[in-house]
Amino acid sequence: MKKISDIVSDAAAAARTIPGKVSDFRGNQLVTMRSVRQLDSNIYLLDYKNDYHLPELLERGASSIGELMAFAADSLTFGLRLFRAGTDEGAGCTTFEACTPQGSHLLARNFDFKTAPCTVVWTHPRSGYASVAVVDNNFMAYGSSVRYNRLNSYRALLAPYCCVDGMNEKGLAVAVSQLRAKATDQTAYGKKNITTTAMIRAVLDMCADVDEAVELIKSYNMHDSLWTNYHYQIVDAHGRSVTVEYIDNVIHVYERFSEKYPADGSVFEDDGINQQYASNFSLTKDIGSFKIEQHGADRVEAVKSVLRAKDGILTEMEAMDLLSYVNLNYKHDRYPWSVTALWSAVYNTGEGTLRLAANKDYKNIYTFRVGEPCRVISRESIDNSIYPDTVWSH
Repeated sequence: MKKISDIVSDAAAAARTIPGKVSDFRGNQLVTMRSVRQLDSNIYLLDYKNDYHLPELLERGASSIGELMAFAADSLTFGLRLFRAGTDEGAGCTTFEACTPQGSHLLARNFDFKTAPCTVVWTHPRSGYASVAVVDNNFMAYGSSVRYNRLNSYRALLAPYCCVDGMNEKGLAVAVSQLRAKATDQTAYGKKNITTTAMIRAVLDMCADVDEAVELIKSYNMHDSLWTNYHYQIVDAHGRSVTVEYIDNVIHVYERFSEKYPADGSVFEDDGINQQYASNFSLTKDIGSFKIEQHGADRVEAVKSVLRAKDGILTEMEAMDLLSYVNLNYKHDRYPWSVTALWSAVYNTGEGTLRLAANKDYKNIYTFRVGEPCRVISRESIDNSIYPDTVWSH
């Protein structure tokens, strides 16, 4: 294994042919290292102040994680390939929307995956919206390590392109969930290519509401990351919520009570509640011969029963407690790791806040704000959940 000093030397040598790149690389790395702090054993905070060149990426296009990381290496780490794709096996997520008693709209999500810390990332693009988002440190090759060293600071340069949920300053929130099905691979003529996490970054940076997000997503050929399929829930500050999924390379967009994105043909049709949700099963009812390994319906039924009983109105802590009820926690049957809720997040699109609990630590629920990078606004605790311990299918 190469020493860190050798890796840095290799990066410098690769960049010497491009004027200014060595100093840019070292400057970016230094800024990033100084911007990271460890909040606790489960959470890092990163105020990302570098330019991550999103317009150039969107112009160039990326049809795979490999192409996305090649762009990031060329633009951010100057030749170092530091991203680790890992495996999609064992992933599971739950998302749902709700309304607070004060009238703000929430997007709540569990990200269930291989145990690791997470990083909360604030970004400040020059020609886009500021945002706060969350990264699985598995995706930046830290794995279960809680040690933040120089090599990890290089990996942190990739953070804007590793986020799987987030919210911008306009109150637009987005979260992705996995479908165990063939990855989307669209090839429409005249469209640029985009992949999962690059699309999430583009939505956060460029879109102020649901319509803008859907328009942006539809303008690209989607190529799913990590050889599996995904769908997305998007909520804006006006209380609109859409879900976007791809079945056999065809995009489907659903919104309740909408003529533009009707819920007809989806699981939302006549289900007796007014809120949207997603897990690891298709929202489209008729998938034809397209094969999906469906799971998560039991978690969603539990969510729906609570939303129905509460008429869709939950405080942020009630939403967090519901997430604590439906998260996954099991020993993987094929790999030597455990699957757990790496984080439970509640985005308040009206207040611009994020409540976050990491690795099932509901004794330490931190509140952050889009406009106040790395500052803990408050810390709360769920001492006694109102829900029973439950084992969910996976």
